Order: sequence, then C-alpha cells, then structure tokens
Amino acid sequence: MHQPDQALGGQLRVLVLLLLLRLVVVSQLAPAGSDQERDGHLRVLLVPAGPGAGFAAAAAAAAALAHASAAAAAAAAAAAAAAVAAAVAADQLRVLLLVLLLLLVLVWLLVLLVLLLLLLVVLLPVPAGPAAGLAAAAAAAAALAHASAAAAAAAAAAAADAGPAAAAGAGADAADGQTAR
Repeated sequence: MHQPDQALGGQLRVLVLLLLLRLVVVSQLAPAGSDQERDGHLRVLLVPAGPGAGFAAAAAAAAALAHASAAAAAAAAAAAAAAVAAAVAADQLRVLLLVLLLLLVLVWLLVLLVLLLLLLVVLLPVPAGPAAGLAAAAAAAAALAHASAAAAAAAAAAAADAGPAAAAGAGADAADGQTAR
C-alpha cells in the first residue's frame, strides 16, 4: 500500500536533485505589493554563480526537499485514509450482503412453510359441523370392526389349515408312544 507513495517521494527527490545539477535555483518572495505576493505564490529566479551561490543552492535544495517530503507525507496520509475508508466500506458491504443473504433464507423458509400449510389444508379433509365428527367416529369404528373381522377370519383359516396337520402329528406321537411301551 505504501510502495507507490514511497516511489513517488523518491521520484520527487531525484527530480529535485537533477534540477539542481542543471540549474542554480532559488525561491524567494515576489517584490512587495505585487499580485504574486498577495496570492502567496513564489517565483523561481536563476542566480548567477558567485560566492553565495552554493549556500543559496543548498538552501533552495533543502526547501524543495522539505516541500517534496511534506507533499509525499500528505499524499501518504491521504492514501492511508482512503485505504481505511475502503476497508471500512468493504466490511460494511460484507455485513450488508450477509444480512441480505440471511433475510433471503428466512423469506424462502417462510414461503416453504406457507406452501406446506396450504398443502395440508388441501390434502386433509376438514369435517363440517357436529354430525361430521359422529360420521368420522362411525367410519373409524367400522374400519376397526372390519380389521378385527379380517384378523379373526385369518386366524380361523390358519387354525383350519393347522387342524389336520396337528391331528396327524398327534396321531403319530400316540403311535410312537405305544410302540415305545
């Protein structure tokens, strides 16, 4: 995240040093009463080489470097603030999407519940009135009686089938018993 900002600061420093190698530059305020002074602008003048030129160039380079560093620091702070804002926005977006997903799931569950209730209402007959309850009880009793009669008939048929076989088995046991005496 900070690498582009550091590269920008390094490029500004190299640019300032290259400019100082080619020119001797000094920043000073414009003459008093001019439009530039009222606006707070600075102007750049070429200074002829002389005994004070080196000192002036060093002062100008230090001022330009400080200005570039301040600009780079301001850009880095702005980039950091933008990154924090983007991270907060991304977190808020994730939370919002999660809440929307949960709401969607709840809505689908509610729709399924309503469909299940409608299916139950359609499939289950609802008796109407007090006589309907008596009719349902009579139908249940008739079904139970029919099931009991069917079970009794099945038991009688099983006994009828087992009767001759049991009699034959008992006769064989009796014959075996007399033979053994």
